Amino acid sequence: MATNYPMPDAAKVKLMLGLLFDGLDVKPGKKFEIVPPSGSWIGVYVADDGKPVAACAVDVALAANSSAALSMLPPGVAKDAAKTKELTDVMVANLQEIMNICSRLLMNDSSAHLRLDKVYPSKAMPPQVTALLGANPGRVDFELNVPKYGAGTLAVLST
Repeated sequence: MATNYPMPDAAKVKLMLGLLFDGLDVKPGKKFEIVPPSGSWIGVYVADDGKPVAACAVDVALAANSSAALSMLPPGVAKDAAKTKELTDVMVANLQEIMNICSRLLMNDSSAHLRLDKVYPSKAMPPQVTALLGANPGRVDFELNVPKYGAGTLAVLST
């Protein structure tokens, strides 16, 4: 599906997020379900008019692993968070920073501007996020392996 914002490839994901996680491994990933029971998290991006136009979603494993790694929390904390599907406040703040950086995955020199609006847990998605996901946006999934923490999946979606 053609999208209004450029879809990244694995090299761009590695370039952008590799700045945060030394030794990050990125490869094509399998599609995962972004539904409330999954424990996934969704960063919603809006155009200058405030309309939701794109999203980055991470499964619970990547949410826990990447957010723990950013503050160098022990890997066991990430494993516990993935198991319980509950991130600590510090992990949620870290995930917001990661999702802010992910906005660059959807832009290039000729694309329209977008910005991170908010990061939601899948269990608390508001109607506009559900509508965005249900609009059958373009989508690409990547498996990321955060050294010392573990792997998880990132989905990039654009209308």
